[in-house]
Amino acid sequence: MSIGKYVTNPGVLGAAIGALGTAKQTQQMPKDWRRYLIWVVWAAGLALAIAGVAKQEDDERREAEIKEAHRTAKAEAKAARKRR
Repeated sequence: MSIGKYVTNPGVLGAAIGALGTAKQTQQMPKDWRRYLIWVVWAAGLALAIAGVAKQEDDERREAEIKEAHRTAKAEAKAARKRR
């Protein structure tokens, strides 16, 4: 698991930089539940961005498997037509 793929991903970078805007927004707010809710929403966005990067490799591998299965099925169908 390489940290480089997380650090260079635009989604993760955008979510992490969003902390600056969140901090600026909550700086003037009273310390009540709304302030904490904003930080929870920001943390959820960051977690989703990180999870998306983590699953990206699995998605690419699954897509390659589907393409290979489609290619194999197409070749088998072509071979079956030739045998007729």
